[in-house]
Amino acid sequence: MTRTGRRLDGVDGLRALAALWVVLFHIRAFSGARLGVFDLFVRSGSTGVSLFLVLSGFCLYLPIARGGAESFRVWRFLRRRATRLLPAYYASLVVILLVIVLAATQLGLTPLSGSGVAIQAATHLTMTHSLFPSTFYALNGAYWSLGLEWQLYLGLPLLVIGVRRFGLARTIAAVVVVNIAYRVGLQIAVDLHAIAAGSPLATDVLPNLLPGRWAEFGFGMVAASLHASGRLGRWAPRAGWAILALVPLTTVAVLSVGSPVEHLIFGAVFFLLVCIVVTGGTWLSRLVSWRPLAAVGVMSYSLYLVHQPIVQSLTFLLRHTGSPLLVFFEVLLCVPGILVVAWLFFVAVERRTLRSSGDAEPGSPEALLLAPLRWLRRRGGPSPGVSEAA
Repeated sequence: MTRTGRRLDGVDGLRALAALWVVLFHIRAFSGARLGVFDLFVRSGSTGVSLFLVLSGFCLYLPIARGGAESFRVWRFLRRRATRLLPAYYASLVVILLVIVLAATQLGLTPLSGSGVAIQAATHLTMTHSLFPSTFYALNGAYWSLGLEWQLYLGLPLLVIGVRRFGLARTIAAVVVVNIAYRVGLQIAVDLHAIAAGSPLATDVLPNLLPGRWAEFGFGMVAASLHASGRLGRWAPRAGWAILALVPLTTVAVLSVGSPVEHLIFGAVFFLLVCIVVTGGTWLSRLVSWRPLAAVGVMSYSLYLVHQPIVQSLTFLLRHTGSPLLVFFEVLLCVPGILVVAWLFFVAVERRTLRSSGDAEPGSPEALLLAPLRWLRRRGGPSPGVSEAA
């Protein structure tokens, strides 16, 4: 697998695949289309969040795995996470609130009263929106997982303490036990009618709190430790067999859909996938490290932030043009335009928060992403967010 600067191209490629899978999922969901033999795959796109969580655990724990748990500093970590993620999040939040206030009904978005805008703004600004049914999917259905991410960030210091005292294996084993106990206990509570079955609290909020999604993040930490220690490199000659193992494991994951531990099993699938890609030397790692795909992965956070309201509005505006299936393909043809919007948001906002901003290595996916801006600069046009070093 190729590495450029501080980034791993294969990891960025996986980010791109996860983001594009979620985009497909939302196009299907808002269009109401049924896609025959492809329907199961597309409507499973919400599990792309599981891949994001594994990747998050991998990327956040990798520096700790390399430097030792003693190198971890809580406030420095939280400060970096805040400066990296919150500016783009808040910028997209302001835009979507303005669009809702000015043109919600024209674009098929849910209108809000003045008090509704205040409530949504307050919960999203404080990253507490994923704790309440009324704000979980409001404004932008993709936002809920960012609330979960911050729960995971706040929980990482606890995991680091566990690693220091008990080792990584025991700590992640404990996380898996907590995850299973929580999700099974939640299902029992629903079966006993302590929580209303089918309610947003039962289907959205409670399953997606930290203890319900902790294992996926923990699996990413294990992958990071294996990579940092070099053990994945020694595994490289057998990586092809690991690809074959993905087939039965994915089958088990698909069959587990609807069970309390489905996300945990998908997390195991994506843990294996990340290990294969990071190991390198296989056709799969080369495919995922393809530079244009990795470039989309570099801006995947921007794509994740902006795509859902655009998809929702497009399906609303195109709803009278034909069947749900036709609307699905019409919006699918608009995906390049959605990528352009995400790219504009990336260069205008998100890239300013990247630690590598301004020094994209020639030939890297980030350099490819910034090539249009260099072309504009040569033509004498504006080039927002790009320094001469880029």
